[in-house]
Amino acid sequence: MISLRKTATELDRLEELHRTAVNCYAQALQSSGQNAIELDATQAAHFRSQLQALRDKLQAGADARELASVQSGFDAELKDYCEKGNAQLKRLRKDVEAASAAMEAFASSVTQSELLLDAGIKRQLNQLNQTAASDNIEEIRGAIHTATAKIAASVDQMRTDNQLSIAQLKDEIRLLHQEVQAARRSKTTPPPDAKPAEAAAPPAVDSRIAELVGKNSTFSVLLVVVRNLEGLGNVYSPAVLDTAIRNFQSRFETIFPPPAMVGRWAKDQFAAILETPSSDVMDMSREVVRRLSTPFIENEQGATHSIVFTPRAGVIEFRPGQDMAKFQAKLKQLADALAG
Repeated sequence: MISLRKTATELDRLEELHRTAVNCYAQALQSSGQNAIELDATQAAHFRSQLQALRDKLQAGADARELASVQSGFDAELKDYCEKGNAQLKRLRKDVEAASAAMEAFASSVTQSELLLDAGIKRQLNQLNQTAASDNIEEIRGAIHTATAKIAASVDQMRTDNQLSIAQLKDEIRLLHQEVQAARRSKTTPPPDAKPAEAAAPPAVDSRIAELVGKNSTFSVLLVVVRNLEGLGNVYSPAVLDTAIRNFQSRFETIFPPPAMVGRWAKDQFAAILETPSSDVMDMSREVVRRLSTPFIENEQGATHSIVFTPRAGVIEFRPGQDMAKFQAKLKQLADALAG
């Protein structure tokens, strides 16, 4: 009897310990979302919603397998958010450096113009002082006309140089604004009637390939095919699956920050264009598949969905002098092979 009582007491203690651990983990998820550093409002909101979805899943009575799934999802979301933040900070630093360089060039140009003007005026004044000692009126008049003409020309030249520098500075600021606006647009959700993302992506991928071919560069294409996309379409709504596949692409992009380019190649295919030997990219592909295989937590009308994609990756390399048609044919063969 005493043994049974001890067993029951121990089971109660373990049950209480389990509930406490789950509650503490749920609070940790909530604190992580509340205290996330907000570099971009949209990214932060999405990160918090993902953590809330994990928290809801955890509190719904998770077993050991569900707990492991929540941990895997949390690890993926945290890494994804941190990498996006780091990429944004890098872009911000580059923007600040570019603006600083433009301001420095502008200041240097203005200073140089002032120094040249000052030196020119001093030369003309010295010339006038020397001419003042002359008794020849015509010589004095000629020297005055020459000095005033040169001073006026120097002032005009300084004004032209400064206007050119200001125009260059304005152009630099305009380009920076365009980059910021483009980055913001790329992070916004397209309207419901917008064209599918895959319709706009191939030209970007193709243009990047054409650019590198034109530069006579060696580059590699890391191709990722989502093998179960069609099957997931039979389980989840188009809205949920569309959000998940965009987050899939976003996570892929954070793995390869610029100058690498990641784009959607087809409905179920994504490509990363890398100026890296294929042997190095092949080593990266295993990590890419691992990270893209972790669950994506999506919400729809209060329901939480854990979507797991099945990606496969392959690499093909282009070398200078290679026939472009043959390269594209091999790329198509690789896509077909990965699709199975």
